[in-house]
Amino acid sequence: MSIWESLLGRKPIGVFDNFFDLGGHSLLAARLFTQIGKLSGKNLPLSMLFHAPTIHGLAAVLREEGVEPSWSSLVPIKPGGTRSPFYCVHAAGGNVIGYQNLASRLDADQPVYGLQARGLDGNKVPLERVEEMAALYVQEIRALQPRGPYDLGGACTGGIVAYEMARQLVAQGEEVGVLAMFDTFAHGALRSLPRSELRRFRLESSLARLTYHVTNLIGEPGRIQYIKKKLRTLARRFNTRLWGLKRRVYYRLHRPLPPVLQRVEKLNMLAIKRYEPGLYPGKITLFPPSTRSVGEFPDPKQGWGKLALGGVEIHHVSGNHLTMLQEPFVGVVAEQLTECLRCSREKRSMAGENHADRL
Repeated sequence: MSIWESLLGRKPIGVFDNFFDLGGHSLLAARLFTQIGKLSGKNLPLSMLFHAPTIHGLAAVLREEGVEPSWSSLVPIKPGGTRSPFYCVHAAGGNVIGYQNLASRLDADQPVYGLQARGLDGNKVPLERVEEMAALYVQEIRALQPRGPYDLGGACTGGIVAYEMARQLVAQGEEVGVLAMFDTFAHGALRSLPRSELRRFRLESSLARLTYHVTNLIGEPGRIQYIKKKLRTLARRFNTRLWGLKRRVYYRLHRPLPPVLQRVEKLNMLAIKRYEPGLYPGKITLFPPSTRSVGEFPDPKQGWGKLALGGVEIHHVSGNHLTMLQEPFVGVVAEQLTECLRCSREKRSMAGENHADRL
């Protein structure tokens, strides 16, 4: 109980109080489960909070000696409702806890399921290719929902995996309704640019980043915090490069990766970098935030224009890359996504009625 009170900054907290109702979010959930793991020695996935969002519920899970929680990539975030589910794919970190706010803001009759990365339980080896991830997730959603149309989405890199899922579903003869991407840039799109345009972008991007860094270094307020943040970023980048080097050595020696190198986030990022997206016959629905990252390529279609043969529909929302799915900005995303899902259902209904009339 003291861990919850310390992390959430509230006292008292009862054993039946809901983590999310108390203001809990993905970052707090990660810190909570890290401390639980240190105290109990059990590595529970963050998605367990959907099943047991109270102190009483988590305590019951931890008391189950010798019983490992059942593992599935498919996570019921909000399973109730009569409509076809909306499936949210994890971003680089592999967890789907960050979709809780979005799910709670959608209509009560709208089921929401998450797709978390394999390997978060510390037992199974994470997948290393986007195509493999998509195939596994398609298999799991089809076990729940055998026939389409399927409504999919993902934030950041999760949108890329959702894109490949949509391609595989279409190849299997299934229909995809809404393919939503929450600030997802098509990795590899820059490689297809003409050399002159690519050089101009890199120059403009470098100047924008240089201006940003100099402004923060010269400005007195927050200068020290900015320097500390950048040092932490450099340390993470160095660690990632070192991790990648070790991984290549193990692969060349044809040896399995040790557990310390089976880190979901790093393998996910490597998978995204290797992925070459093919054409998709349907439409993509983009949700770019109003605040853009420094030096970001200024393409309103975020690189998907040449890939989505059905076009790219853009819905501008509030916040930035990290906050758009958090309160208070997530309300705008939920409102626009709800409208997209409604329009998709109506379009399918009208198509079905026209088909019946022709018969």
